[in-house]
Amino acid sequence: MSKAIQVSVAMLAGCLACGLPLWPIPYSEVSMPSSPSGMTWLVLGALAGLLAGWMLRARVRTPVLAVTAGFVLAVMLRVAIETGRDPTSHNLWPFEVAIAGGIGTVAALLGVLLARGMQRLLRA
Repeated sequence: MSKAIQVSVAMLAGCLACGLPLWPIPYSEVSMPSSPSGMTWLVLGALAGLLAGWMLRARVRTPVLAVTAGFVLAVMLRVAIETGRDPTSHNLWPFEVAIAGGIGTVAALLGVLLARGMQRLLRA
């Protein structure tokens, strides 16, 4: 599998890790990072980071950034769709993106470091 496809898969994993708990909640009930649960995002993001870290073995930075980009993409997709319906609905969207990016970075880093540890154990 080419590196571009691997990065795309890692981004998709991050997008789904963020989006699946976020998208079903009506915007009026979303209060990031507590709704959806920050712990849910950390666990799902760590799983996405584990997958990304396992596929992209060269560095830590590439899989972490790919998963983080997926988290940001999930929020941006929601913002784009909902502001298309109501342009005043997401007046604080930059904060939403920053929160998702921060949680995505921490979660992805945990998952990638776990993948690196597992890879070292399997080589030993």
